[in-house]
Amino acid sequence: MKRKAALVFIVLLLGVVIMSSRPAYQYPAPTELRQKAHYLERIIQAPEGEAAELNALGNAEWSLFSMSYSAYAFTNMAQLDSSFRREAAQYTQLAIGKMLAGNIAQAFRNSAATVAADSVTSVLYLGHLNLMLGCHRLLDPNSPYKTLHDSLSASLHRRLVSAPNHCLESYPGGVWVPDNTVALASLQLHSDLTGSRYRAFCQQWVTYARQHLSDPTTGLLLSKPATRHQAAEEPRGSHLGWSIFFLYRFAPAYAAEQYQRYQQHFSTNFGVIRLYHERAGKYETSEGDVDSGPLILGYSIPANAFAFGNAVALRDWRNAQRLRRVISFGSREVETPQEISYGVRFVDLSVSPLAEALLLNAETMTPWQRPSKSQ
Repeated sequence: MKRKAALVFIVLLLGVVIMSSRPAYQYPAPTELRQKAHYLERIIQAPEGEAAELNALGNAEWSLFSMSYSAYAFTNMAQLDSSFRREAAQYTQLAIGKMLAGNIAQAFRNSAATVAADSVTSVLYLGHLNLMLGCHRLLDPNSPYKTLHDSLSASLHRRLVSAPNHCLESYPGGVWVPDNTVALASLQLHSDLTGSRYRAFCQQWVTYARQHLSDPTTGLLLSKPATRHQAAEEPRGSHLGWSIFFLYRFAPAYAAEQYQRYQQHFSTNFGVIRLYHERAGKYETSEGDVDSGPLILGYSIPANAFAFGNAVALRDWRNAQRLRRVISFGSREVETPQEISYGVRFVDLSVSPLAEALLLNAETMTPWQRPSKSQ
């Protein structure tokens, strides 16, 4: 009864505050998007050790995601506004530079002097790096990263084909399905740009995933497959939303199917908003873990934020707006003439560059296509 009363209170409060907002999601205006991009560009460009916001993360993995999701957001923006393409290429190259040297690189490989195709074992690092390289090649046909992009793509393809479960480790002994979807998206983009054969394996992986990497009850992707080092882990909201981001890039029909199942088994529709659970049918309130963050009645911030991006990608505009309302309720914009960033509503807390990059990617999700020769 207490749980039900709390849910009713949340719904009523949010309904009063946001009932007047538009019923369907629309992309932010180009000026607003550029201000958000300028904030991320400043963070990326700051010399290592001087970017207070990145240093505050204290986690090489989160710094990696700040770089990668910024690049994906810039690429989205260039698709929505071709006049931003040159800036997007410049900003993405800066982010790649941070991936290839310094703390991020050192955390994921033994030698910081080279980025040879087999110098790294982590699919978490390699997948995001390779997708960023593809983004730059998409934005700039004369990208200096072509050779590296080709070699990393070949290495990823070779290793994924022969790997147990067709999934590679993110850390020694640790395999996560979401990290592998990033690598697969990078292979699809390489095929789109060069005509390479990797797209065929991406489709083979989907067939395999349906049979061997999915929960038999819900049909949703597992968070972890069973290996000799780990037990399988059930589907989780934060992991599903992450995976759907990248499934959209190489298997859009499968992404749409997973999105519908995710919505069916993990979400509650309150009319003006929709909330997503971290674990299906679970209503715990706790600190959660590093992936979910705090849980309130089983709902997690990442599960809802990623679902928002999924809805934008799949053109579910009404649901995207429901989820955008949830995000707007908990955040406030901090605006200057040059930049827009976010703070936490009701308390004086800043939002990390990782959250900024994730949200900018989510609110701009759109297909990636090579520009016409006239552009």
